Parts: sequence; C-alpha cells; structure tokens
Amino acid sequence: MTTITLVQAARHDATRIHTMTARPMNVQVTGLAGGAIQFQCTNALPTLQGATSVDIAYDATVRGDPHQTVQVSSVQA
Repeated sequence: MTTITLVQAARHDATRIHTMTARPMNVQVTGLAGGAIQFQCTNALPTLQGATSVDIAYDATVRGDPHQTVQVSSVQA
C-alpha cells in the first residue's frame, strides 16, 4: 500500500473523510485508511509521487469547515 505522510495532522482520521485529492496532479486518493498524520491508500505509488498537498473534504459529522488543505511530507510504498 502507498502511504501519504502529512506535515500536520488532518482534523480527523479516514473514517470521517469523504474525499482526499492529491495536488497538483488532481488525483483522488482511493481506499483511504489510517490518519491523522499517515494515511494508507490503494493508489499506485507513481500516481501520487510528486504530491505537495492534499485537499480533504470531511463528511457532515465533522464540525467546522468541511474542507482542509494540508501539505504532504512524503509519499512512500
């Protein structure tokens, strides 16, 4: 599985994330698990390499702004 490590923690783990999109390539992260600093996904490593940030959309159970952008520290297999 591919692991995305964030610079700062997301506001919630994968159970409350509706979508996560890797930027600048605009690839939707699939099979998301884990959190809040490290997330595992089913995307192939080459599709996410070079990601500098992720846009996160939370489900309606998360209070506050339903969107968050977080910088990516690393993407590894």
